[in-house]
Amino acid sequence: MSGSMLSNLWQMIATSGFFGKAILLVLLALSGYSWAIIISKIRRFKKLSSGSSKILHLIGNHRGVEILRLSLPMRDHPISMVIEGIRQEMTSSGERGEETTRAAFFEGLSQRAECAIEEALEREERSLDFLAMTASISPFLGLLGTVWGITQSFWEIGQHSSANIAIVAPGLAEALITTIAGLVVAIPAAIAFNLFTSKLRVIASDVSSFGKRFVNQLKREI
Repeated sequence: MSGSMLSNLWQMIATSGFFGKAILLVLLALSGYSWAIIISKIRRFKKLSSGSSKILHLIGNHRGVEILRLSLPMRDHPISMVIEGIRQEMTSSGERGEETTRAAFFEGLSQRAECAIEEALEREERSLDFLAMTASISPFLGLLGTVWGITQSFWEIGQHSSANIAIVAPGLAEALITTIAGLVVAIPAAIAFNLFTSKLRVIASDVSSFGKRFVNQLKREI
């Protein structure tokens, strides 16, 4: 973008009305927080990927009961949370001293693993709703500013009793800025939300498969 275009853009923003500036400020706030979430989630998913490799490498050569005694890295990793949940369930079952059938015992372990998976995924899904909201409402906020600006332009036409392009064009240009801003805010948020949701589905599938394999491994060993 050339310097003159940037200068014209800033001039149109500076000369826009209070309502247009208010919408632009709201969009700026939405964009800033959305990008903070996007950057945070990118780092988090990289950390989860690295953590998965480390945890699976660590537990790869151990029996199921031995895994329960290991000190795992990344305690907030979904796999670590599943293992910790099963460990707690087995400990609490032993402390209660309740007599249960083998099937009921391992059914309890499976349910505890599923609960741990849900808790882990809820933790990872935090803030994604904000991206979805930003992607949904930003274009409408931009459109609202545009409609308001066009209304103001028609009012100017009525005041001057003329539809001269020199009178109408500045107002229309200012009005369209909010639509552009709304799309600029919404598009990255929508892309990020879809990408992160897709990654979470993969993580959910992998962790669910691990939980089932781990419980089945314990069934064979206990």
